[in-house]
Amino acid sequence: MDMSPERESPISGTLPPMICANLREKILPEEIPTSEIVIKSRKGKSKADILQQVEPVREPVPLHPLSITCSPDKLLFEIKEEAVVQRLWVWNCCIRTIYVHCCEIWGEKAYLGARWRCYPQTRFHLAPGLMAEVFIKASPKEVSPIPCACAQVQLAAAHKRDHVTGFFAVPVYVKFLNHIPYSGEGRGEGE
Repeated sequence: MDMSPERESPISGTLPPMICANLREKILPEEIPTSEIVIKSRKGKSKADILQQVEPVREPVPLHPLSITCSPDKLLFEIKEEAVVQRLWVWNCCIRTIYVHCCEIWGEKAYLGARWRCYPQTRFHLAPGLMAEVFIKASPKEVSPIPCACAQVQLAAAHKRDHVTGFFAVPVYVKFLNHIPYSGEGRGEGE
């Protein structure tokens, strides 16, 4: 048997021929002539042409917007020993009838010194231009841990009975006159 240089080992006969992905010759950076490099200029485009104008996202506008007016525009409670009741008038400024529901007092600090109730507790129907009364009652607790608080009476409004589409808030400022200042615990046990 004649041994040719191609068949020196049995392994070389089983391997495929060498595959080269790039058939072109490799060009080194030194071989590139600098005279052929041309800088292309922009064809008179300004930055305003290149940048696209971004339009702000439009807020949806309801067909029948809700609008109510309250009087007084803020409530002040001074709570000492007896329950305090204040009245809030609500007017419908819409062109359609609405349902309004009082969602009680929102604000955790106000509940530390008093118990709050709002009447009527069910929703009420309000025709355009008409007024309704909401009563807010604050029953004081024996002692208040805080001297004052800020809260809100929140009103939910809707055109239909089940779908609330707007919330309105009336600020409530509360002074607890039955407040006892904190004297500090463990302040000298032997004194």
